[in-house]
Amino acid sequence: SLGIVFGDIGTSPLYTLKACFNSSSLGVTPTMESVFGVLSLIFWALLLVLTLKYVTVVLRAQFQGEGGIFAMLSLIKGAEHGKGRALRTGLIFMVAICGAALLYGDGVVTPSISVLSAAEGLESISTRFEDYIVPIALVVLVGLFLWQRIGTQKIAIIFSPIMILWFVAMGVFGLMSIVKTPQILEAVNPAYAIDLFQSQPGRAFILLSLVVLCITGGEALYADLGQFNRRSITIAWCGIVWPSLLLNYFGQGAWLLGQTHAGKWGLPAPETDIGNPFFQIIPDMFSWPMIGLAMLAAIIASQAIITGLFSLTRQAIQVGLLPFMRIVHTSGEKEGQIYLPAVNRAMGAGCILAVLIFLTPEHLAAAYGVAVTTVMTTTTILLAVVARKVWKWPTFGIVPMIIVFLVVDLSFLGANLFKIPDGGWFPLVIAGVMILLMTTWRAGRAALAKQNPEVVEPLADFLSQVPVRKPTRVPGTGVFLTALKDTTPSSLVSLYSRMPVLHERVIILSMVPSPVARLPRSKQLEVEELDHGFCHVEGHHGYLQIPNVPRLLQLARNRGLDIEIDELSYFTRREIVMTGGSSSMWAWRKGLFAWMARNASSMTDVFELPSGQVVEIGLRVDV
Repeated sequence: SLGIVFGDIGTSPLYTLKACFNSSSLGVTPTMESVFGVLSLIFWALLLVLTLKYVTVVLRAQFQGEGGIFAMLSLIKGAEHGKGRALRTGLIFMVAICGAALLYGDGVVTPSISVLSAAEGLESISTRFEDYIVPIALVVLVGLFLWQRIGTQKIAIIFSPIMILWFVAMGVFGLMSIVKTPQILEAVNPAYAIDLFQSQPGRAFILLSLVVLCITGGEALYADLGQFNRRSITIAWCGIVWPSLLLNYFGQGAWLLGQTHAGKWGLPAPETDIGNPFFQIIPDMFSWPMIGLAMLAAIIASQAIITGLFSLTRQAIQVGLLPFMRIVHTSGEKEGQIYLPAVNRAMGAGCILAVLIFLTPEHLAAAYGVAVTTVMTTTTILLAVVARKVWKWPTFGIVPMIIVFLVVDLSFLGANLFKIPDGGWFPLVIAGVMILLMTTWRAGRAALAKQNPEVVEPLADFLSQVPVRKPTRVPGTGVFLTALKDTTPSSLVSLYSRMPVLHERVIILSMVPSPVARLPRSKQLEVEELDHGFCHVEGHHGYLQIPNVPRLLQLARNRGLDIEIDELSYFTRREIVMTGGSSSMWAWRKGLFAWMARNASSMTDVFELPSGQVVEIGLRVDV
């Protein structure tokens, strides 16, 4: 969990304090009072949001061992009963769409700001590197996304040791700085944060939009729960990550305090350039190693969010919010390690665009936080429903807890709204595009089903006609996929109506998604022998599992089904969407849906069929 879960939050010290005291429009002047106030805000943000909210409470909300917004929604839907259930389910579904879309927006900014901040460490060695920071960051980002196709399996073993070294180094250098100015430890007193709000209420409130950078990795704690477990995440956070972060933040604060005591500052924030406190507290002899280590940590942090968005996209596909995309497994041992080329290309382009638009970590900091604070607020609201309906906690225990969490979340969210003109629009635009795509795909599929109702022929009726028509039987085994167990596959109906020929062996195969995250092999397969050489195979898979048809048929063969995997012929149907239908969708949205349908992966990719054994039957449909 050290190598995956905490990559994002582990790199936040690279840019948080620098943004708080360097931002021309949002930051504060680096004075003794402001240094104590900002450090106090960071200390209590880490305590209240990450330690108390996420590690202590939210990680309890597990669905079949999985975490994340989809897991919480599954818990709530499972507990819903009675009137109004459809309305509540619809609202929950919209919450899922908005939450997922916002994570896409923040996921593009995370690699950009992490890599750019790490590259900026070169400035601490020589100003001659200033013109090379953006090109270096772009090269690293391009390499990062090109490398995704290889997968994390081969290098995952080095992630945790690198992050352990990173956290230990941060803690040690922070402690060395604290020893020189130990009075900085007084910042744990919340009175300093209160004093900052009393002396500069407006500026202090807006400052929260930068302080939130220290907790932006909080959602990863919950989203990655299924890959590890609550105990390992809690031990890693309390034993290594949290102490190291506090030591480093307070070490940077001690250096800043030393500069204010030396009388170096006191200028208005727009004229103040403090450099990067993270690299300032590092002794010269360790500058180059720490820059290299920072770059590796930034890459690992980026890898964590990229992998998370791969998983999120797969879940969105499985619940019908996005069209089918090609999914590549990068590990033969861990099913969760996947690679989506289309998502990878889009994220890579987004990150490069973000760097070219904003150019500096300070400007990117203005774009960072709007989306994630909205997701954090949504998590708190859903947590209240889970605590009441699923855990059955008493109201008098839920209300104070939720009020505290909501006050903190809404304060951060409200402050981040001021960042929209300065860059917060960027992740919101990405989120808006994703909301448009997901709602269009969902509406288009519903309109398609209404405008082009399938002629459903019961499988029993089709089988009863086989001995009557006496079709020609050809050698081999044909596999026809269908969504419903008792209906004849449309590909079989279309083919048989034009060519009354059947294979000697016909397998009707249906894949049934399960509301649980993962199913054991013992529950993934049901085989039923039918008349006239027909057989029905029903596969079951969790929402985090890829419906791999060849693997399922191999499992069926191991259980006694008489087939040769390499000699099967797979028959699928592909819809060719036309926009001339009478649905109520706007014309431009019909065009968008048709474009998404054309670019969707075929059933061959979705069910991982061997392309050389597939026959695809096209069908024109109107929307």
